[in-house]
Amino acid sequence: MKLTTTFLAASSLLVLAACSGGETAPADTSDTDAVETVDAETETAEGAIADVATATYAIEPTHAFLTATVMHNGLSEYTLSFTSFDGTLDFNAEDPAASSLNFTIDPASVWVSFPGDYKEGHPDSPHASWPEALAQDENFMNAGAYPQITFTSTEVTRTGDMTGTVTGDLTFLGETRPVTLDVAYNGVANVPWLGARDILGFDATTTISRSEFGQESLPGMISDEVVVEFSGEFLQTEAAESTTETDAE
Repeated sequence: MKLTTTFLAASSLLVLAACSGGETAPADTSDTDAVETVDAETETAEGAIADVATATYAIEPTHAFLTATVMHNGLSEYTLSFTSFDGTLDFNAEDPAASSLNFTIDPASVWVSFPGDYKEGHPDSPHASWPEALAQDENFMNAGAYPQITFTSTEVTRTGDMTGTVTGDLTFLGETRPVTLDVAYNGVANVPWLGARDILGFDATTTISRSEFGQESLPGMISDEVVVEFSGEFLQTEAAESTTETDAE
């Protein structure tokens, strides 16, 4: 099953890159208006990344969500959630395409809502619940043998003002394959309780073939295609150093 990005995160790089080329407004004839126009042009040109810091950002775990969905018997969408994952985004505001994303998922953290009695329907299973079976069974996540799912970005491409793609290497069940995420950049924010640190928001999605990673269990019952979706926030790991004291000197 595939890791998005995954977190999604890297995709904001391209979104940011996309936002760096806005249209400019026509200049006015008066000196005062001309100054105001230049300022407006600068703001438009930098767009959504005008106030974003070049820095390292990490997943803010209380506001990040990662799911994987398959079709079950061709009748319904069966969605799994991961409750433990981490991502690091090294963002370059001057050259967003040079930014990079690394994402890691704990496959043992998979969760699915199943109100029934698992053991009653699976008396011979060594597992106590559906989440445990999905996490540990060799037909599914096989977390005991493969304790990590990873994604490492290799390329960022702009597709629109607030969208882009992030391509990278996904490693799952010991197999590594290239995967491309469709990413949307949701913006930047600052909140007083986090000081001067930026928070970046992204959505990302991709579709993978689980058989390409060697998972071919329950064909016909479970679709080969898996839709992976991420939505979350990345928090700047350290605030930029203040120059106030230096300037005062």
